[in-house]
Formats: sequence, structure tokens, C-alpha cells
Amino acid sequence: MRYPYAPTGLVIFEPRRSEARRPPVAEMRGSLPQALYKVLPRIYAESLVERGELMWSSLTFFQNELDPTRGDPHEGSHRYFPVSGLDVTRQERNGLPDNQQFTMPGHGAQINAFKCHHIFIYSTTLDPTLEVGDAESRTCVEVFEPERFFQKIERAVAAHRSARVDRLIHGEVQYWSPDNPPGAIWALPHLLTLNKHKSHENDREYRFAFGIRADVFDFENVFGFIVPPGYMFPRIDLDSQTHRMKLRLGNLTDCCRVRA
Repeated sequence: MRYPYAPTGLVIFEPRRSEARRPPVAEMRGSLPQALYKVLPRIYAESLVERGELMWSSLTFFQNELDPTRGDPHEGSHRYFPVSGLDVTRQERNGLPDNQQFTMPGHGAQINAFKCHHIFIYSTTLDPTLEVGDAESRTCVEVFEPERFFQKIERAVAAHRSARVDRLIHGEVQYWSPDNPPGAIWALPHLLTLNKHKSHENDREYRFAFGIRADVFDFENVFGFIVPPGYMFPRIDLDSQTHRMKLRLGNLTDCCRVRA
């Protein structure tokens, strides 16, 4: 399937890629902050700190997650809904040059990283007071040595049969509004991976991500579709074994602790 997990019935478009290239991995990694935090149910805190168990999920998994505190149908994408309607230049029609220009009132465009099902993420936060999940059962794990934490992630990814350490990135999540055009982000899958809709901006998320295919972060490895007004993305049932992956980093007490 050319566009796996893409909604049917929408007009799909993609750039004509002339070559496979990507930014150097060092340029796709942000600066690590002085501390990071993971807010999670208390029952999972021990397995995180004592055994280094980190559950990673694909962007496609979160696109179809029903829990609104965890899921986001716009993961790995950017939407643009201009107030005046979507200006379109149709370069080709029925295989022949066209170059017709027109405006579609109320419509918008959504750009997706092409390999959302091959990009796995692990989320942390810059806010230790983040309120997510059940207040009675949640706790907060502090990553007080983020550099050491990342080195352990690097080793675990390098040792995994599917994960690619040369496609391991991290950065502070940026938040977008559908009123604003995407700019250069549309062509860079690693930036789409580190962007979310502004409705999640209180999460203050800092994200780690890796790919399981060589081309996941290739320049212009994206596709888009024209979105009609009021369109609701359908959710699909996924095989969790395909879209979730647990990495075991080993004991993390030298870089993580449960906050009192």
C-alpha cells in the first residue's frame, strides 16, 4: 500500500523527490535540558528507575489512541487551514500538464511524515507538576542526568534488532496552530515528529524518537492530503505488537529518581 494508514476518500499529494538525503543526525538532535520528568502511574515508576523499562510507541499508534490525554490524530503532521480558503495549483491532470490555480473555501492541507508507522517515540516533560492521568495513582520520575539517560537509550537502540541508532533524535516539542503555514517544517519528517497541535502545549513535552527504516527522516519523505471542512479522521484498530516496543536500559538510579 502506497499510503499505509492514510484515510481514504481524500485527495493525496506528495513532492517529487529527486534524491534520498537527510540532515546529519547531530543536526536533528536538540539540546538536552538540565532535567527531564516522566509523569506516570506509580506502579510503573519502579520498573522505569530500577530496570530502565521504556515503552515506545509509533506515531501511528498515537494517531489512533482513543484516550485524549495520550492520543493525538495529528501526530507527525502539520495542518494549515487558511481563513480565506486553500489556494491550490494543480500541476497535472490525468497525466497531462495542467497548472490550473483555484481556491477551495473552508478546506485545509495536512502534511504527514511518510513513515509514521516506522517512527517510535518516548515522551517526557519539562514540567514536574504536569497533571495527566489519575491524580491518586500518578507519580513523577525525575531524570536528573539527561545526558547519561540519553547515552543509555543510545546503547539500547544500538543493541536492538530493528531500531536504528543513526536515526535516534531528541528535542523539545514545538506546537503549531492551523492558522499558521508550516514553513520549512513540511519537508522535514524529523521536525514533523517533534511538532504537535497547540491543544497539547501545556504538556511541555520533550521527546525522544527513533526510526526502524533508513529513510524515515529523509528530506521530503512526506505526503499530504486536502482536508474538507469538518472532516473527522477515522480511528483504526492496530496490532500493538507492531506499533509498540519496550526497550530495557538497565538500572537507572544513576540518572533517575522518583520525586517525593
